[in-house]
Amino acid sequence: MSPIVLEGASKAFRIFSERNQSIKQALLRRRRARYDDFWALRDVSFSVPAGTTFGIVGSNGSGKSTTLKLLSQILVPDEGKITVQGRVSALLELGAGFHPDLTGRENVFLNGSILGLSRKTLSNRFDEIVDFAGLGSFIDNPVKTYSSGMYARLGFAVAVNVDPDILLIDEVLAVGDEQFQRKCAEKIGELRAGGRTVVLVSHNLGSIKGMCDSSVWIDQGSVRAIGNTADVVDMYVGALQPTAVVDDSGRLRTGSGEARVSATIINEVGGLELQRLNRGDRAIVELRVVSRTAIRHAQLSFEVRRSGGGPTLGGSRTQFALPTLEIRQGENIVRYEIDHIPLLIGTYEIGTELIDLQSRHIFDHCEQSLRFDVGPTSDSSQFGLFDLRGSWRVAP
Repeated sequence: MSPIVLEGASKAFRIFSERNQSIKQALLRRRRARYDDFWALRDVSFSVPAGTTFGIVGSNGSGKSTTLKLLSQILVPDEGKITVQGRVSALLELGAGFHPDLTGRENVFLNGSILGLSRKTLSNRFDEIVDFAGLGSFIDNPVKTYSSGMYARLGFAVAVNVDPDILLIDEVLAVGDEQFQRKCAEKIGELRAGGRTVVLVSHNLGSIKGMCDSSVWIDQGSVRAIGNTADVVDMYVGALQPTAVVDDSGRLRTGSGEARVSATIINEVGGLELQRLNRGDRAIVELRVVSRTAIRHAQLSFEVRRSGGGPTLGGSRTQFALPTLEIRQGENIVRYEIDHIPLLIGTYEIGTELIDLQSRHIFDHCEQSLRFDVGPTSDSSQFGLFDLRGSWRVAP
């Protein structure tokens, strides 16, 4: 059974045009306050499988944060039903649950006790929390002296160390630096491997794609799409960038167009372009970026799919491997080396994307930058898409 289930959940807020500030004013005016109902969420239904990371995407004001507040029971739905099973730990707003006049150390114990941990348990985990947050001697300073990044690091460190069954994370991780975001991604991976459920709201579509198994797109309080993360993000991006162009090669592209990305696969010896590979080959994915202007702090990625569509089979992005990637005006070449082609016989496509580091601006996005084939081998014992690299034997 899914630990999180929303069935027709709706939430309304009152927007006042006139309101009485006191009983005297109400008596003198002889009328009640005037307001309209604003439905932040309307008939939202989805479920989150146990042990998965689930993403929520959408523009500002679409209802993402309201959804998390309903899941954390800060708010209650006006209509519908929400079922959440297990201990919930939430990181919803920067500094939420922290008292500004208390030190970081005192806030760890305060916040942890609110989340249900005993003082003894917090004492045993205190060093681990401080080490993860990377605050050092600042842990004994009042948190009102902390930067936004320090707030986020401490809040996340406490939230993930209270043994949550469900972890809810809002956009606050966007304030962290590259190293902190990498640590967060690794920690979320550990939680998922341990059977914990994570719900992530973020405008950083790279993080959503990299960490979430499935996602939902909420637009103006309603569900527009739900399912495989790559497909949901592509639909969302397509709505943000409704204009598409067909390039000289007949490929459909979206984005602002300052740069264009093309992909080839070459061998590692002579750099020859390859259109056909064999399972187990070593190869290099070469991404060529031609830009009309210099782009600082860019993020380049590629993904592999079966020809004709379907879910993403694999891919990589430069966000953490090359966090300072800068695109020069003119031609740029970035390569990704693959030690072992894990695909079985079939035809595949490579999609490419060039975006800014915050995943908020798309320079170029192409679903079918390159098509290539993987040929048959003499081993016919495997079938499907992936090389499992195993062997059969009969046990004694």
